[in-house]
Amino acid sequence: MGHKRKHLLMNFIAGVIIAGLIVVLTGCGAGLPKDLKNEAHDELTRAKELYDKDLKPLISKNKPELAQGVKQQINRIKKILQNAEGLSRYPVSRFSKIRETIQNAAGLQSQAKSDTDQILRISNKIKTGPVAKAIADFPDLSEKINARFAPLSKLERQSRDHLSIVIAEYDRHAAGSNADYAAFTDSTEALSSGLAQAKTLEQELAGEMAQLYSSYTKILKDMKEEYFVTIKRESWNENSDYYDPKFATFQRQVGLELYEGLTADNLETIAAITAGFTGSRFSSKIGNLWKELSINPTEQWAGRGHNAASFWVEDSKEVYFHKYILEENGETKETDWEKVDANFYDAKFEYLGMAILSKPYGVFEQDRLTQAAPPGMAYVGNSKYGEWQKDHTGNRFWSWYGKYALFSMLFNMRPSYYSYNSWNGWSNNYRNNRPYFGKTQNGFQKYGTAGTYVKKSPKFQSTTFAKSGGFKSQTASVRGAGANLRGGGPKSKGK
Repeated sequence: MGHKRKHLLMNFIAGVIIAGLIVVLTGCGAGLPKDLKNEAHDELTRAKELYDKDLKPLISKNKPELAQGVKQQINRIKKILQNAEGLSRYPVSRFSKIRETIQNAAGLQSQAKSDTDQILRISNKIKTGPVAKAIADFPDLSEKINARFAPLSKLERQSRDHLSIVIAEYDRHAAGSNADYAAFTDSTEALSSGLAQAKTLEQELAGEMAQLYSSYTKILKDMKEEYFVTIKRESWNENSDYYDPKFATFQRQVGLELYEGLTADNLETIAAITAGFTGSRFSSKIGNLWKELSINPTEQWAGRGHNAASFWVEDSKEVYFHKYILEENGETKETDWEKVDANFYDAKFEYLGMAILSKPYGVFEQDRLTQAAPPGMAYVGNSKYGEWQKDHTGNRFWSWYGKYALFSMLFNMRPSYYSYNSWNGWSNNYRNNRPYFGKTQNGFQKYGTAGTYVKKSPKFQSTTFAKSGGFKSQTASVRGAGANLRGGGPKSKGK
């Protein structure tokens, strides 16, 4: 940096500081509150200190590698000056608002009364409507319901207070006495913003109260994995000094065994065509698995005179699917296959036949159950769904009302019911905490992919998961198996 440029830069930066001082001091009229004036002065002092301590020494060193540091210090000083400028302009803005209040006091008082009336109507409408009904229908939730209504109730009280201020100061204004126009201004603005807030709270509260009157359960009915590979072939003329490769691509959907074989570690090539005196010869490096690919080695053979080739796995991917039984307010339907994320598939792998999501009546959405549990277990104990009865031995069991009987028929043709002991154990130790698989009298897992209920159920034996050997292998997905695949195939001719 030349001496002249350095001098100009230092003058420019000093000019920025001075310009900031002028702007701030211009805004500091006689009416500027002392605390604001002091704060603005402190900001300017800080900017000057940064200039003297951090920026000026960097410029004095005059080294190209310090350019970035100079820019950073300039930006820091600019931000401080902008803050000081904002402080200086506040009194002007404040005075303008108060002047508008004085000029339009009657209109502002009228608007304040209107805003307050609307806030009170909204609060009363919600309190005597959705909130009152929810408390009557779900008395055990009264504390939670009132907690949700509390912000609107608080807004109602604050609005009354603000209106009292507006009326009192307007009366002073109308009588020609000294009125606190600042308080008048602040209260009218608070009521205006309070009305907007009340309208938002009205929608939120109505929606939250409505949540209590719906219920749903999502049961994992079936799951499957599909595997796809892209096989690439490079061919060439082994007898030619000129390297002129040709490429062909084959895409196939394959089974798990073949997929695992094709994506094995350190498997550079899977097959080759080798040139010889008696002609070319094909050989597989994956044994009989090659036949399952149904690829003719010379299909799409475009290389003229080519007599050699190499095959490799260019790409691979796994696709995962779920099928669900959805129950909503007693009505059920079964979904088609839904594609799911690999991580989600792995996370739910143990929960076949279980409810992976439940929201009973009388529960807010944010309190819905996301820990896997036996289907319908989240509904047990709720009088909306059934009632406790005793069997001939005196043991209590949950008896479902008509349209919820599906939960007792899910695994077998004969109804099965939850006992009080199993439900009580789940409710006290597992609800909203961890998955619950239950245990048989012999100590085996009862529910889920490894559970005896699902494995023995005719309904689940007919699933795609069961038919693909899922119950036998009990292995998690092989996702990521092809992560170490080569980006391209080996070049036999071009090494």
